Amino acid sequence: MRTFKVLGVFVSLLSIFALASCGGGGSTPINSGQKMGSIFTMGTDNPPLPSVLSVQVQVTSITLSDGTTTVNLLNGAQTVDFAKLNGLRSLLDLNDVPAGSYNSATIMVGGVTIGFLDTTQTPPALNTLTATVAPMSVTVSLAKPLALADQDLVGFFMDLDLHQSIGTDANGNITGNFTPTFDVRAISVDDADAFIDDFYAGVISVNPAGNQFTIQGPHGRQFTVDTDANTEFDDPSVMPSSFDTNTIVEVSGKLNRVTRDIVASEVEVVSKDHFIIEGLDTFVQNTNGQASQINLYARAELPNLAGAPLGQIDPIALNGSEKYLIANVSTPLTALLFGPSSQLAGQRIVVGGKLDTTVNPPALNVHRVVLERQGQRGTWVVGSTQIQSGNAGTFTFNDNYIAGVLLPKPLTIISTNFTNFINLSGLSDLSGAQPIPLRIVGFILLDPATNSPVMVARTIEKLTN
Repeated sequence: MRTFKVLGVFVSLLSIFALASCGGGGSTPINSGQKMGSIFTMGTDNPPLPSVLSVQVQVTSITLSDGTTTVNLLNGAQTVDFAKLNGLRSLLDLNDVPAGSYNSATIMVGGVTIGFLDTTQTPPALNTLTATVAPMSVTVSLAKPLALADQDLVGFFMDLDLHQSIGTDANGNITGNFTPTFDVRAISVDDADAFIDDFYAGVISVNPAGNQFTIQGPHGRQFTVDTDANTEFDDPSVMPSSFDTNTIVEVSGKLNRVTRDIVASEVEVVSKDHFIIEGLDTFVQNTNGQASQINLYARAELPNLAGAPLGQIDPIALNGSEKYLIANVSTPLTALLFGPSSQLAGQRIVVGGKLDTTVNPPALNVHRVVLERQGQRGTWVVGSTQIQSGNAGTFTFNDNYIAGVLLPKPLTIISTNFTNFINLSGLSDLSGAQPIPLRIVGFILLDPATNSPVMVARTIEKLTN
């Protein structure tokens, strides 16, 4: 059976948990013929302090126990940036483990490095500190046992609450103390937490007749992606039949319970030329009203780029010839809300292009600049909802994520009749006398009427825990 693992804290981990097939020190050995299930690992987040860009945590082991049997989900220590996911859920891994009913999880943590954005400088700079961790081992009981039957598919959700874990003083300043605080639970493959908001991978092969293609994700694991008439493609002129081994895609969807394929709801081509970098735009340098450089905090990249290291703010040069797109919106944009004259600090961006290997390290020649949806958590501002018709309207939102220090606060949210509502019947439910905790997934765009950033929501979820 397969379990999927969900990490609930910023983990856009295209390099996180390499879940082993229950090997590793301290775990129960697998017997020949033993019934097996599977764990697929995903990630989401619980927001840290608004200025925190990264929380690099060395996770030395994660074990599940049923009281007598333990299984180790890690094949050696892994360093995980728990401030990566930016409110999104990402597939991290998929592995086989022995069937059983597991009622507790023990997570062991090593060193922790916290990176935060200093907005008192222009452009903003990244500062880091090494945290003091205590305790280094945390055991958490599952309120409902994780029941893993033979050949089934279930999920393990692990949420590191960064806001509770990062120590602060009475004035809200980071002290450097780190107390790992986890929430763990089992989830079904059909749960909202099992939806994959984005998963970056390189294309390995294509099966046009079967409407499938194969991608290689973290740790070299390959996944088959199924598409059908309901799958949205960001650019209808670039379909799977034209994919090759230089193609890098972002896939959204869910795992198939039986085949373990990713059933894609959306497929976006982020590069046809071999490299991508995904991250948060922290500063835009303009020349004659056009973006000539962006300072991108790099959260993910394919392949590993010596000239643009992960976990750093990397300057990305632009020359005006780039193609601008909004992810999963098929119309190329060179003006209006997103283009060379309307890029904004606080946007989640992917740049893709060709590597110039005639120099060392290879230079990045950007061909595409793609505005990605991003997730934000915070609270609805009481009395701010304005409904135009149906679910079309606006409200304001106090953003608790890192983008919140780069964007207006409160931030105007635009809802449409295509916005998906979770735990809400619609926009009219945003009412009452108390703030409502929300997770919003959408696009940060420039409103030409006000010349201010707004967020166009694709999903608005009322948080219930």
